[in-house]
Amino acid sequence: MAERILHVIGAMDRGGAETFIMNMYRAMDRERIQFDFLVHEQRTCDYDEEIAGLGGRLYRLPRYNGLNYIAYRSQCRALFSDGCDHAVVHGHIGSSAPIYLGEARRAGRYTIAHSHAQSYERGLSGLAFRMVSAPVRNVADYFMACSREAGIDRFGERVVDGDRFRVVPNGVDLDAFRFDVSERLEMRKKLGLDEVPVFGHVGRLTEVKNHAFLLRVFSRIRETLPNAVLLLIGRGPLDKELQQKAVSLGLGESVRFMGVREDVSCLLQAMDMLVFPSLKEGLPVAVVEAQATGLPCVLSTGIPDMAVATSMCKRLPLSLDADAWAAECVELYNVVDRSRRETISNEMRSSEFDIHNIADDISKFYLSHVKHSFE
Repeated sequence: MAERILHVIGAMDRGGAETFIMNMYRAMDRERIQFDFLVHEQRTCDYDEEIAGLGGRLYRLPRYNGLNYIAYRSQCRALFSDGCDHAVVHGHIGSSAPIYLGEARRAGRYTIAHSHAQSYERGLSGLAFRMVSAPVRNVADYFMACSREAGIDRFGERVVDGDRFRVVPNGVDLDAFRFDVSERLEMRKKLGLDEVPVFGHVGRLTEVKNHAFLLRVFSRIRETLPNAVLLLIGRGPLDKELQQKAVSLGLGESVRFMGVREDVSCLLQAMDMLVFPSLKEGLPVAVVEAQATGLPCVLSTGIPDMAVATSMCKRLPLSLDADAWAAECVELYNVVDRSRRETISNEMRSSEFDIHNIADDISKFYLSHVKHSFE
């Protein structure tokens, strides 16, 4: 009988952390390990149907907002006391982690706090998040993060340098993203982009992704490559604002807002370059996927160095202006031999981002701690 692991997260919609968790879930030996999910969303989310198909169960709680502290804690306590069969509780949402992991540990579960991002928020909202999430350092049994930087940001150097922390890279199924020239040609034909330079980005349309700067960079790229197209894959609260920004920059139909897509691998195959100027991130899954297709990438230094896994990936500081970024992108576009993408894609085979190896390692970790629960 499989051991059931409970993952606690905001909503199982398509996003960096959620995509990684699903990648790991698909790669798990589900006769040994089964995932369930405690989500803080009442509506049906992107991955709910697939979770059910894989044998997972969904539990739902209202979002924690500070004002519902007593009710939220009571509901968590009831969940872990009422016949819950999860030996390990793996928490991915930070703001309420001290509460739900505290109640899980109180009920005898082995608890893990996982950081997927570096905080970029400033002002009162950022300060409030740090205040409510910081106590988890004294609550969780173990700590994980997608990068050392993400771990330090959430848990501090004392935890990261201790023996109860590990970096778990945001892995992907490398075979699913291996470069395929026929897929590239088919998708470019479908999009009507046979002979034009195609730049792209995959991610939620939120402030941290820095799309407004990306649009300025692309407008400068178009001065040198006037027929270039930018594909923006994802959705988010800045959708309308960014569409208006594209219009104001005179980019017109050269920027395509693609929304959430099931065929991200094929779209990455069709691109000529991924441009990722995020303010600060843990380790974006999209960057790993792009490199798995052999795609040249230009990243900000707000993304950890460990994200660079191939020779066609470079990082630039955001202190450079849009003109400098555009010049670097155009230069890389001009020097890259696109016939070598299969070779670049193969560089990922020896990287640390193979999800099957990661899933095997984490499953062994889970099983090693099952015996410590329910004692």
